[in-house]
Amino acid sequence: MGAGDVVWAVDRAVQDSKVYYDRPLEELLRIETQAKAEVGSRGGSRDALDAEVPIDVITAAQLQSTGQSSLQRALTMLVVGFNAPRPSIADGTDHAPPFTLRGLNPDQVLVLVNGKRLHQSSLLHNNGTVGRGSSGVDLDTIPLYAVERVEVLRDGAAAQYGSEAIAGILNIVLKGYGYGSHATVGAGRTTKGDGTQRHADVFLSQPLAGDGFLNLTAALHDRGPTNRAGPDPADGGRINTHFGDADTQDALLAIHGELPHGDVTPYFHVLHDTRRSSAGAFYRTANSDRNIPAIYPDGFLPLIEPKITDTTATGGVRGLWADGTRWDWSLTHGQNDYHFYVNHSLNRSMGASSPTSFDSGATRYTQQTLNGDISKRVGRHYWAGGVELRREHYRITPGEPASYRLGQDLPWYAGSQGFGGFSPENAVSATRDAYSLYGDWKYSLSERLSIDTAARAERYSDFGSTLNGKLALRYRANEDTLLRASASTGFRAPSLSQSHFSSTASYRDGDSLMTFGNYGVDHPVARALGATALKPEESQHLTVGIVLQPSSQLTASADVFWTDIADRILPTGYISAGSLQSLSPQAVEILRQHGVEGAVYFTNAIATRTRGIDLRLEYRQSLENSARLKWVGAYQYSKTAITQVNPAPSVLGVDMMDLILEPFVRVLIEGAQPRDAFKLWTQYSMRDVDVVLNLNRFGKYSSTANYDKVTFAARWTLDAEVAYRLAKDVTLAVGATNLFDAYPQAWGETGAKSVISSGDIVPYSQYAPFGYNGAYYYLRLTVGW
Repeated sequence: MGAGDVVWAVDRAVQDSKVYYDRPLEELLRIETQAKAEVGSRGGSRDALDAEVPIDVITAAQLQSTGQSSLQRALTMLVVGFNAPRPSIADGTDHAPPFTLRGLNPDQVLVLVNGKRLHQSSLLHNNGTVGRGSSGVDLDTIPLYAVERVEVLRDGAAAQYGSEAIAGILNIVLKGYGYGSHATVGAGRTTKGDGTQRHADVFLSQPLAGDGFLNLTAALHDRGPTNRAGPDPADGGRINTHFGDADTQDALLAIHGELPHGDVTPYFHVLHDTRRSSAGAFYRTANSDRNIPAIYPDGFLPLIEPKITDTTATGGVRGLWADGTRWDWSLTHGQNDYHFYVNHSLNRSMGASSPTSFDSGATRYTQQTLNGDISKRVGRHYWAGGVELRREHYRITPGEPASYRLGQDLPWYAGSQGFGGFSPENAVSATRDAYSLYGDWKYSLSERLSIDTAARAERYSDFGSTLNGKLALRYRANEDTLLRASASTGFRAPSLSQSHFSSTASYRDGDSLMTFGNYGVDHPVARALGATALKPEESQHLTVGIVLQPSSQLTASADVFWTDIADRILPTGYISAGSLQSLSPQAVEILRQHGVEGAVYFTNAIATRTRGIDLRLEYRQSLENSARLKWVGAYQYSKTAITQVNPAPSVLGVDMMDLILEPFVRVLIEGAQPRDAFKLWTQYSMRDVDVVLNLNRFGKYSSTANYDKVTFAARWTLDAEVAYRLAKDVTLAVGATNLFDAYPQAWGETGAKSVISSGDIVPYSQYAPFGYNGAYYYLRLTVGW
């Protein structure tokens, strides 16, 4: 086992004193020190439970006990308030599903790797899924077996870390010094006989001089598709649609190293993922006017099959001056390339000459970040500060002509079906720079009371400057009770994809050529229709909590939180004379002059308020015969409400409620994510056996059908794993996720029909928080050396 493995406590005095030299070896091996966290302060690692803000620490042992090879799915099972549905028939989102925290958006969570900002995906989630209109981080580009722990900061922290840190922060810490090498193979499948998963992971660790190390993780993951689609009555009752997980293969690599030399330590980490994935669009029946029977006599299912490559490389050096001042300089380069390919499809407008496979173009996002940090402890106090220079680049490259061209065969729509290609008119190359100056000061007024303050000034080349601050208080009322509170302002810069995304298509209307689709806010059509440069989302955050530690075995905490966000960015509804009956004559004329049937662009539309509570309970006990028991229970309730709707551009002649808040959008923001969640993770360890049970409750959530709100019932799931040590360094694990084969409530059980299906072809809502695969059983073998 590695240096991050769990060890167990004997008594409070031992843990508090941190002086172990006179204790017997067998007793030392049973001591569990508090989990350490780097995130939330620039003063270095500290006890997570003593922090001024709520921080959860998820260990490698917990992540691996979920039986998942995907980091995102493992966190879904362990972190309360972490929501990651598995959408289907949602274009690119099928292949890189987003995640959320505290019911907010994917782009309102900042992700760090070893404390360094991780870049977002270039994919803009542009369908009706959770996270619509955002670009988030793809966590599955990080090999699970490279991770030592995940620190979850549940607090606004933009004043410390910059844009996106509104809902919280995930800091993914890679394994460092002291881990042994090991290889892991695993396989499993669902009780329906599909969704077969296979993975092989190798972790190699080479100690270097002076507590240095070089770690390498390589992984191959093959996650087979699942399908829960129902029969299509329009096609003789056949199951012709794919509704389930995509068929995905990942090749992942992580390299992490440090080489201390006196008071100076060079360090680096590299992450790389290449993913191929396949999922279906809607089925085209044989007699559909979208089909060409000469090509597909029985109809066809277009397959969206992207190739995704993602790379992060960080290099830096940190050190300690003679006066105790710590410094750290680093440079991080990150890039995500999402290349769309469509197969088993056709361009209907090209007739029988249409190809059946298409290169539909690509999006790419690149980010370079230069950081310089400095900190010093002065008595009980410390101060820290730094600078950050960041450059971002977003690009759309066109597909091959057949993927977007409008042929002469019929008055029909242009491009490949399933996912129409980006045209040369959609090509984008947008860059911006951001410059930050920040400071963090902690004053320990006494051993019981400390005040932590932070401020950050940023300037962006595209929208201007922001200034944010944070104040946190920590008061230890007695040995067993810690009171904490924080108040902060924050922001999220509009993503380059929100400002510049463009995807349009054309069709023939008699002798006229008409265009429709999404336009960047600087496009002439969008500007004529009232679009303006996007402003940052601005937030105010408050957290008040208490931590109780009545013994070394038991810890409990409760934190109430409140987050207001102004100027949240959303895509408009479809701006056309047909969809907006009250559209002004001036706007109708603008559309006609540009040859546009309808348009969508992004705008600062609404304000929201999120309120909730986090509860956490941790208990551990040493039993007879070296057995150990640990419980970690957590509950979260959160509610988001729209509190303000900004005015719509006057040129449109419509109210913003009509432009933005069609019923499904309001439900998506206020009700699509579970209102509450509960998790109870239990580990019972004996000499050669570990038993893990993970009980989950996913609360109610809502969707819409025919403009009516539909609420789906809460569900319970139970995961279980038994791991047996066959030899000193050989462990075999058998387990199940969703052991009792629970499914989310179906559309039919609510009396409604799916909004994306006229019948029961799509039986479940895409918002279902634990998917709709049913039970999954697996085996895993780990060999160490």
